[in-house]
Amino acid sequence: MGYLMLLLTAIGLSMDSFAMSSQKSLIREYRGKRIATACAFWFGLCQASMVLFGRLFGGLIDRILPYRSYMWVPCAALGIAGVYMIIESLWTRIPPERDGIDAMSMIGPAVATSCDALLVGLLFITQEWKITIISLLIIAFVTALVSIFGVWVGRRKGTRYNEIVQVVGGLILILLGIEKLLENMGVLKITL
Repeated sequence: MGYLMLLLTAIGLSMDSFAMSSQKSLIREYRGKRIATACAFWFGLCQASMVLFGRLFGGLIDRILPYRSYMWVPCAALGIAGVYMIIESLWTRIPPERDGIDAMSMIGPAVATSCDALLVGLLFITQEWKITIISLLIIAFVTALVSIFGVWVGRRKGTRYNEIVQVVGGLILILLGIEKLLENMGVLKITL
C-alpha cells in the first residue's frame, strides 16, 4: 500500500469521526478546544487500535489459512462497510449530543466510529510490522486532524455537512476495496 492509498484510507476511515466530532461540538458547556482535544485523542486512538486489532486477528487467521485463500474477504468487507456508511448517512438522523467529553462519554462513540477500521486492519496482513506501525501512526494523526476539523465545522455550521462527509467516506472505502481486490487478483497494480 503506497502513501497516497494509505492517506486516502485514513481519510475514508475518519469521516465517521468527523461526523461524531461535529455532534460533540454542540455541547455548549465546554470550550471548543477541550472538545477538539478530547475528540482528537479518543477518535485517533480508537481508529489506530482497531486497525491494530484487525491486523493481529488477521495474523492469527493467517496461521490457519493462507492469505490467498480468503484475500477477497477484507476487500468485500471494505465495500460492505462503505455501503453501510452511505446508507447510514442517508437514513439516520443523530440527535445532538448532550453528554460530556469525559472518558466514559467518549469511549462509546469512539469505538462505534472505528468499527470499519477493524476490517482495514486485515489489509495489513501481508505488510511488515514496521510499515504497519507507520500506517497506524498516520491513521491516528489523520483521524485526530479530521476530528479537530469536525469540531471546528460543527461549532460554525452545525451538523448539516455530516451526511455528505459520510457518503464521501463510504465511497472512498468502496473504491479502496475494489482496488485492493483487483490488486490481489493481479489485474491491477497501483503503488501511489
